[in-house]
Amino acid sequence: MFLSYIIYFIAKAFSASYRYKYLGLENIANAQSQSKHKNYLLGIWHQNLLHGILAQIGNPHIVIVSKSKDADPVAFTCRKIGTIVVRGSSRNAQGVDKNGKEAKLEMIEKLKEGYPGAVTVDGPKGPAKKVKPGIVDMALKSETVIIPYLPIPESYWSFNSWDKFRLPKPFSRIVVLYGKPIVASSSENFESYQVELESSLNDLEEKAKEALVNWKNLSSKNWHQNK
Repeated sequence: MFLSYIIYFIAKAFSASYRYKYLGLENIANAQSQSKHKNYLLGIWHQNLLHGILAQIGNPHIVIVSKSKDADPVAFTCRKIGTIVVRGSSRNAQGVDKNGKEAKLEMIEKLKEGYPGAVTVDGPKGPAKKVKPGIVDMALKSETVIIPYLPIPESYWSFNSWDKFRLPKPFSRIVVLYGKPIVASSSENFESYQVELESSLNDLEEKAKEALVNWKNLSSKNWHQNK
């Protein structure tokens, strides 16, 4: 628990120093208008997980966090900042499922209740920047619209992990982009939704670089502040 508190306070201190600006907020309204439950499901690369969560403080989302002890500080921090946490892990190397199936079902039920959600689409173990089927399956079963979600820091440390995890440096500018909604309406087009999401996230990365140059003209209001 002590470690969890330390990580939480570090995350809060870093977040307080970050400067966020947002692009594509209209895509959230568009997604809500097309979703049965008036919500949406953000799809984000695992490497941008930390600042992706911090950029949504004040706007609670449902997320799935691993049941491993290593992930306890992450779950603790998420809950402290208002994120709704569901605990579960996919099958490990020995084929043991650690509540992964139950966690997924619980998240689908929460989505049906109208909560917005967020999924690391290439996590938890990669391959990096390859969209796995989980987010599409959840979107189809909950009738929730997917939004490509990409927060990009101007300066960051990159870790030597499978995803090249990014930790934005203190006082960094961070551009948060919401892509055009993806309406997953048919299981027959399952793989095409994965391809569309992957392509959109890659395109947003290029737009983020342009947006950082155009920083002064971007909105500093997040979606929940615009409502």
